[in-house]
Amino acid sequence: MLILGTIFFFSISLINSSELPSTSTQIDPNTIFVLFGTRHGNRNPEKFLQENPRSWGYEGTTELTSFGKRQGYGLGVEMRKFIGNLTSRNFNSTEAKYISSSANRCQMTLQTVTAALHIPEKWGDWDTKTNDHWSPVPYTIDDPLLRMYSVKECTNSDKVWAPIDNDELDHLKELKRDNAKELEYFQANTGWNMSNLGKAADLADNLIEIDLYNATYPDWIEHPSLSGYTSATLKAKILSFAEVHQIACADYSPCRSLMAGFWLNDLITRLEAANSGNPLKIVGYASHTEVTLAVMKLLGIEKEELTTSAGFVIEFKKVPNASIRILNHDPNPIDQHVIYPSILTEDLQKITRKSDGFIPLTEFVEFAKKRAFSDWRSECSVVTSEIRARKAVCLFQTSQTV
Repeated sequence: MLILGTIFFFSISLINSSELPSTSTQIDPNTIFVLFGTRHGNRNPEKFLQENPRSWGYEGTTELTSFGKRQGYGLGVEMRKFIGNLTSRNFNSTEAKYISSSANRCQMTLQTVTAALHIPEKWGDWDTKTNDHWSPVPYTIDDPLLRMYSVKECTNSDKVWAPIDNDELDHLKELKRDNAKELEYFQANTGWNMSNLGKAADLADNLIEIDLYNATYPDWIEHPSLSGYTSATLKAKILSFAEVHQIACADYSPCRSLMAGFWLNDLITRLEAANSGNPLKIVGYASHTEVTLAVMKLLGIEKEELTTSAGFVIEFKKVPNASIRILNHDPNPIDQHVIYPSILTEDLQKITRKSDGFIPLTEFVEFAKKRAFSDWRSECSVVTSEIRARKAVCLFQTSQTV
C-alpha cells in the first residue's frame, strides 16, 4: 500500500494496491501482431495556482510537460524491447500505423513513443550530421475513435457527461458530502468554486506538478489550519480528487460505452484482419484517461485508475490457434516502463488458457462485440439512443410477461 509520505510516487503513478513488476513480460515467440493504447503523458493542469511564482507550466494549460515527453519516450523504448524484430526499426507504412486524438498532449505523446520505437538505421538514418538518430513518423488524428467528447456531431456526448459534470452520480454526491469541510477549505484558499469536483481535480493536478518540479507548496497546504490534517495527509486528500470526473466516466456505463465503444470495434476489426492475413505488425493509439480507461474496462481489464502514459497491450498469434493476450503497461514512474499481464474479469478468466495466458480470438470477439459499435454517428444521436433505450425496456418487459 502507499505510504502517505511518498507523495511523489503517489502523484505520478496513482497505484494504490501493489508495486509494479520489476521487469516486463516477454512477447510470445509466435506473436505476429501487436496493438497498444496509451493515455497521454504528464501534462499541466487546466487551471494554475497563482499563489507563488511558478518555475513550471510554461507550455500552457493541459499541454504535455517535459516529464510527459519522457514518459512517452520510455513507453516507446519498452515497446521496442517487447516487439523486438516484429517490425523494422525504420518506420514502414506496410508494418505500422499510429493514431492519436486531436489534443496536443496526445499527439506529442505519440510522437515521443514512435521516436523511440522507430530509431532509424541504415537507409532510414537521414540526419547523419548531428547523430540524433531520430526520424519523423506519420500518424492519423481520429477524434470519433479517441476523443468522442470533442466531436461536434456527437450530441449524445453532453447527455452522458451531464450527471458527471454536474456531480449528480451517487458516488460523486457522496464524495462532496463526505468532504464538505475539505472542499470549503480548498475554496477559501484558492478562490475557486469547489461546488464542482472538477476544481478539486485541478488542485490535485497542481500538486502533481509541484512534486515533479520540486517546487514550493502554498503555505495553506504546507502548514494547514484545517482541523485533523497534517501537511502529508492534506496533500494525500487533495491528490485523491485527481481525474475524478474522468474516472467517473469510465465507471458510468452510458459514458463508458459512448467514449470507447467505437475504439473497441476498431480493435476487434484489426485483430480479425490480422487473422485474415493483413500485413500490419503494430498499431498504436494515444488518447485520454476516460477513453483509454473506458476501453480497457470494455476489453475486460480490471482497472480503477490510469496514470499518465499508462494503458494496454494486446498481442495476437495464430499458432497453435488464433488467440490474444491482454497486458497492461505503466510508467515506473517516468523514464522506465513495464509491460505485464492484466487482471481480467471473471468472464475472461474462464476462457483464458492457463498454459500461456492467451484467449481464443473467436471467444474474445464473442465477449467484446456486444460492447462495441461500428456506426458512431448513430450512437451519437440523442434520438437514436433514446429509441434504443425504449426498445430495450420493451424487450425486458415482454420477457417478464412471457
